[in-house]
Amino acid sequence: MALHPDTIAWVRTVCASEAVVAGPLGGGVTSEVYALAGNRFVVKQVSNERWLQERPDVVAYEARILEQLAGSSVPVPRLVAVDPDGTGAGFPTLLMAAAAGAPAGDVAAPSMWMDEMASTSAAILELPIPGWLRTFERYQAAETARAPAWASDPGLWKAAIDVVREPAPAAQVRFVHRDYHPWNVLWMDGITAVVDWSQAAAGPAPMDAAHCRANLALRFDIETAEAYREAWEAASGMEHRPYWDIVTCIDFTPDWRPSVGGNRRLEVWLRFLLGRAG
Repeated sequence: MALHPDTIAWVRTVCASEAVVAGPLGGGVTSEVYALAGNRFVVKQVSNERWLQERPDVVAYEARILEQLAGSSVPVPRLVAVDPDGTGAGFPTLLMAAAAGAPAGDVAAPSMWMDEMASTSAAILELPIPGWLRTFERYQAAETARAPAWASDPGLWKAAIDVVREPAPAAQVRFVHRDYHPWNVLWMDGITAVVDWSQAAAGPAPMDAAHCRANLALRFDIETAEAYREAWEAASGMEHRPYWDIVTCIDFTPDWRPSVGGNRRLEVWLRFLLGRAG
């Protein structure tokens, strides 16, 4: 999707400067991210109608988190302006100062950022929890979870769902990013910023490690995901249980985009986790 025309005019107004779109920086199910010419600013715009119906405050919420974390031990982009309801920009929009670097997973080998990713995750856990922070919720309730239609082994999914329907292991409630992985961490000889805070919540401490491990297993391999577990346990001083990894796999299913390779890798990862959990 192209950047809404009103957005460029809005940026020019709030920055008193030209706003020429240099190109998309990616995005996910819920938002699009664009660089502006000169790489001085980044625009994040939420245009997904279903998402806005579920979370009409999503942009205002992320802006509040960026303000909360400015100057903290965790590097985040500097908030420049926010249009929480799209009145000026066409859609709810964040304008941020561009941070140096590029997604760690794209520009460096895991061995280069593994320990720093883990220590930054541990630092997020230590952030104070403001009273307005959302409470963690699973994306897929265990009670209604079913094997996905594309599953090659429905029995595997049934076993996983049985696990996540059990009582969760004891876990401390901490500040969690909720979408922490090497493509939401910018890198340039070190971590320069952690981005995409729209899902941040007060929740089980292991969830960020689980989400990161799933991304590593799917994009790299199980050995990399296991190396991250060891690094995270050392940095956080906590034990990571496979229960939280299995929860993450089930949580992927509502917005999973089926593909032959992706489906296979997710089932390989899930089978490994069930072996560890058993």
